[in-house]
Amino acid sequence: MDEFAVRDLRQAVASVAPDELIQLCQELLRRPGVSGREGDVARFVAESMRSLGYDSVVIDSYGNVVGEIVFSAEGPRLLLTAQMDHVDAGDAAEWSKYPFGAFIEENRIYGRAASDQKGALAAMMLAASLLKRDRSGALKGRLFVAGAVHQETFERVASKAIGDFTDPDCVIVGEASDLLLERGQRGRAEIRVDVFGRMAHSSHPEFGVNAADVMIEFLSFLKNRFTPPRDAFLGEGILVLTNLFSSPSYNRESSQREARPDSSAIPERCTAVFDRRLLLGETLESVVRQFEEIVQEAVRVLPELRAKVSYPVMEDRCYTGAPIRGSHYAPAWTIPSGMPFLRELSAALEGAGLRFEVSALPGFGTNGCYYAAERMLPTAVYGPSRRELVHTVDEYIEIDALVDSCRGYCAMAERLLTSRSAGKGASPSSQAAGRPVGRQGKERVSAKEEKRRKVHGAAG
Repeated sequence: MDEFAVRDLRQAVASVAPDELIQLCQELLRRPGVSGREGDVARFVAESMRSLGYDSVVIDSYGNVVGEIVFSAEGPRLLLTAQMDHVDAGDAAEWSKYPFGAFIEENRIYGRAASDQKGALAAMMLAASLLKRDRSGALKGRLFVAGAVHQETFERVASKAIGDFTDPDCVIVGEASDLLLERGQRGRAEIRVDVFGRMAHSSHPEFGVNAADVMIEFLSFLKNRFTPPRDAFLGEGILVLTNLFSSPSYNRESSQREARPDSSAIPERCTAVFDRRLLLGETLESVVRQFEEIVQEAVRVLPELRAKVSYPVMEDRCYTGAPIRGSHYAPAWTIPSGMPFLRELSAALEGAGLRFEVSALPGFGTNGCYYAAERMLPTAVYGPSRRELVHTVDEYIEIDALVDSCRGYCAMAERLLTSRSAGKGASPSSQAAGRPVGRQGKERVSAKEEKRRKVHGAAG
């Protein structure tokens, strides 16, 4: 980057107004938005984008909000994306501050989703607006900022809708990374194991088979039998039990609002739900096969074991009323540490006087998995705050990190929308290589790749 470009970049980055950004973040935090109920957040995001000067703002059928700034008809298409939804705040009495109050104390903004990922979304929204105001004549292409719904539950479905609409050349995901660039993420698969017994009165359990007792034995067998695979960069493909329940689980004659345990019958079914973190090359089907093999081994030592392995297909409603359906699955991905795309991002951050290191660790979430592993797009994770603050009581974001993230998004977007290397480099590593991407399927992929090769040369 030449001297004049560096000077212009530093001027653009320096124009970030902390007070405006803080207020924007606070307003987002004051609007609760658990998955499926992000309506108030989405309407505020859309209204704010319009007031910030975005050229267009669209809310799709799922409720994702996508704002677009057009610098030129031709040029790269960059997507900045962060989620609008969050996990439940839990018992508000456990918090030292109201979870949706957005209180400021000791240079921190407190609130559910401050770190995951409303702080990043606020920073992205303002960054795009500042680039339009200060650098519009120097940039080319299109910049999209997307606020995504259902990322805690259906991230793959919501991300696909955003990807199909924006058809980006490269993506920056706003998950908490402590302002380091992250170049990969483990995937995940939710696996369900149902163990079947035979119901009987609890005063005579010998007349039945207690499915819960059999499940306990199976879980012990599984713990001793399962050895997580390991990747030098991504780490271990861990297995975590996330839910355990039995049926019949309530008295159907009960008039109580909450389910009441049926204490006079032994359970005929016990269900365990697992979160299995995936490494490169692992698929939903391969993990199910692995579980089925373990069950077959367990049957030899647990003669009463009758079990079924499956991956749940979930259905829910979006705040728009639209149905949303999918499995909890996301494939793993990485991009090479020397990829030109990463070098451009790192150089942009360095030029802006910010941290520019590429993390030695992968990202902890899965919000980049669809873009990198399925659309095969150059993707990086970059966001304020730290992973250990996500989903916690008294979640917060440091104001200095919030401001620096906005400056970082400005710098990286400015670099990519002026650089001939935007999106250039090796494709992300995943098991999904070769899949069509873009709104026009294979024809669009072929045309886009041909154009890229003419401009950048063959990807390497």
